Amino acid sequence: MKGWLVTILLVFLGLSAILPGGGWTTAADSRAATPKAINRSSSALALTSDNATLLVVNPDSNSISLVDTATLKLIAELRTGVDPHTVAVDEQGERAYVADRGSGTVTVINPAARTVVEQFPVGRRPYGMVLSKNGSRLYVAEQGADQVRVVDTSSKATLALLPSADRPSGLVLSENGKNLYVTHLLKPRVTKIKVDPLPQAGAEPSTTVIALWPDSNLVQAIILAPDLQFAYLPHTRSNSTNQALSFDTTVFPVVSAINLASGTLDAGRNIPLDTADRPVGLPFAAAFTPDGKQVWVVNAASNNVSVINLESRKAAANIAVGDNPRGIVIAPDGRTAYVNNTLAGTVSVIDTASCSVTATVVVTSIPLPPLLLRGKRLFHSSADPRMSNLGWISCNTCHFEGEQDGRTWRFGFTGPRNTTSLLGMIRTYPLRWSGEWNESADSEFAIRKENFGTGLIEGEMHCTVSPADCAGGVPNQGCSHDLDALAAFMDSLQVPLSPNHAGREPLSKAEKRGKAVFNRPEFGCLTCHPPPLYTDQKKHNVGTTTADEKIGPDFDTPSLLGLYDSAPFFHDGRAATLAAALMLPTPGSEHDLRGRVTKRELQDLVAFLKALPFE
Repeated sequence: MKGWLVTILLVFLGLSAILPGGGWTTAADSRAATPKAINRSSSALALTSDNATLLVVNPDSNSISLVDTATLKLIAELRTGVDPHTVAVDEQGERAYVADRGSGTVTVINPAARTVVEQFPVGRRPYGMVLSKNGSRLYVAEQGADQVRVVDTSSKATLALLPSADRPSGLVLSENGKNLYVTHLLKPRVTKIKVDPLPQAGAEPSTTVIALWPDSNLVQAIILAPDLQFAYLPHTRSNSTNQALSFDTTVFPVVSAINLASGTLDAGRNIPLDTADRPVGLPFAAAFTPDGKQVWVVNAASNNVSVINLESRKAAANIAVGDNPRGIVIAPDGRTAYVNNTLAGTVSVIDTASCSVTATVVVTSIPLPPLLLRGKRLFHSSADPRMSNLGWISCNTCHFEGEQDGRTWRFGFTGPRNTTSLLGMIRTYPLRWSGEWNESADSEFAIRKENFGTGLIEGEMHCTVSPADCAGGVPNQGCSHDLDALAAFMDSLQVPLSPNHAGREPLSKAEKRGKAVFNRPEFGCLTCHPPPLYTDQKKHNVGTTTADEKIGPDFDTPSLLGLYDSAPFFHDGRAATLAAALMLPTPGSEHDLRGRVTKRELQDLVAFLKALPFE
């Protein structure tokens, strides 16, 4: 009798399994059970916890698409705020949250009902988002406010505003939910913030700075390894101190790792993608296979995915996908990867065993005019050999989102050049620090001499190299349809209103006082920087020429619009802050206000300059 009971028990155990929490299921149920999708970091697409629905942000369509993962059919496209960048889904699959970077909002989605539940305001330029385990808190990185907002997902009340270094971007929560790791787009650092418990009102949060490589840049994503001991960061190293730039010594695509226990960069785990795989452009996002043996890296410029074996730190495959891929998620069973191709309006579905694209799902029809869409794809691409040599560099690599990379490069044909924002450039011709371009189509020069592509014009461009000049000869406009498309896209970029005046709020008292200082005749600010463009569009010698300058000493007067987001300053980036720029010793004292204004007047002047544009 006892043996019979043992036999029955063994058979029963062979046909069943214990589930977490004490429940039981049959062996057939155990085989059918699918691991839950858990989203612990910022991403441009995400799976619901039952793996049934894929949510995909569409930045140019101002929407989010829902895809049935069983049929690979688009089941809904829902309206969001402007320029959605990331999505976070709670573990119950009941709510999804979309960061609307352009409108400063978060859109709340009910994936099951396929409806928009609500939309609520947050700070300027929300980017990365992540939810707490129980879904009660939403952490939002606000790039334009340099802070992380903690939101109660029930009431939508702000629980805390955590100050941050410049441009917080990617977020990931530690497994226990006590620490939040924050990347900074243009800074070589990760900030670890203690978020459980949150700091008391008025108290500073407990933070730790983790240094990356000194030249780390465009660090907008961070993911936890399955072993929970390391976090990995796909990004670009900007070799701006190089005095002899060539196509393969300008930027380097890497995946770096930080040791979470020691809070340090683990150099031994660094993955240089150009040697581990092949030259790729702009590593943007990454995901681990569930077994932790591989990391899949999305390269936004070269339009491919690098599949890296962690043990060997070598590529197992390189998979071509669509235009400007910016997000990846791997199903919990490890069989399928999904990639969001943001400028194709598609998702690439990849079989992870064969490392091949098995389907391409159309998730949106991008509403840009064909010419602008073509230009935007070219701007973001290093895959086209006309735009870049071997896929290294795109226009977006240095002018991320049309802005700037915070670096000063040293070009043999000009001298040191601080990367400028392209926003609003159509209104402030001529272009570049020496005014050597008089049309956006002169970017053919940069394609050939800075991106090292073959160029969009067949034959010779209408520019000279020594001295660097495209303004003195035949126009490049009209010589190539694709070049005209690229120029049209660049000309479409506009300077947004400054953070404190996004709703066209009037100038504050300090900003008004600063405007009065700016207008004082003895300082001459209005002579070279008259409104509304705040530039006279002329060249001047302001005493900043250096020995390695090839074109100066005269430099084009830059517009002051958008100064709030364009440090460093001057053609060689010599001033890290506006205050430093206004106390710069030069032969004619054009920008030296030392001893001429009080401390408060200087602060007020800086406040006014950071308010531009305010209307």
